[in-house]
Amino acid sequence: MPRIFSLIAISCLAFSLGCSEPERGGPRVKTSPASGVVKVDGVEAAYLQVECHPGEGSSIKYPLSTLTDEKGAFSLGTYEAGDGLPAGSYTLTFTWLEPGLAPFDKLKGAYANPKKSEHTITIVEDVESAPSVIELKTKKGR
Repeated sequence: MPRIFSLIAISCLAFSLGCSEPERGGPRVKTSPASGVVKVDGVEAAYLQVECHPGEGSSIKYPLSTLTDEKGAFSLGTYEAGDGLPAGSYTLTFTWLEPGLAPFDKLKGAYANPKKSEHTITIVEDVESAPSVIELKTKKGR
C-alpha cells in the first residue's frame, strides 16, 4: 500500500512540474522604473492620463498609458502596472479628461500630440532614474 501512495505522489509531482504556466504575454524584455509627478499650474494633477510613445532604441512598438494618482504621481508599466519600461527613448503626452456625458480635455489638447511634445524620458537599463516633476500649464505664456 505505501508503494501505491509513493507512485501517486511521484506522478503528481512530475505532472505539476511539466504543466507550469508560461509568462503572461510571452517572453519579456527587461524593464526599469519610470515614474514622476505631474503638476498643472503648480498643483498636483489628479487622474490625468500620461501616455508614453516609444521612440529611438525602444523595443516596444505601441503607446503605453497610465493615470496619475490623487497626488499627481504616476508609474509607467510595460507588462503590468508600474513595472517600468525597456531601455530607450520615449515621448510623453498628457490628457486631463473632465468626466461627464461629453468628456473634454481640461488642457485643451495642448499636450496631446506626440509630434509636438517637449516632454521625453530616456530609460537606461539597470539605472533607476529619479522621479521627474513635469510642469504643465492651462494657459500658454503663464
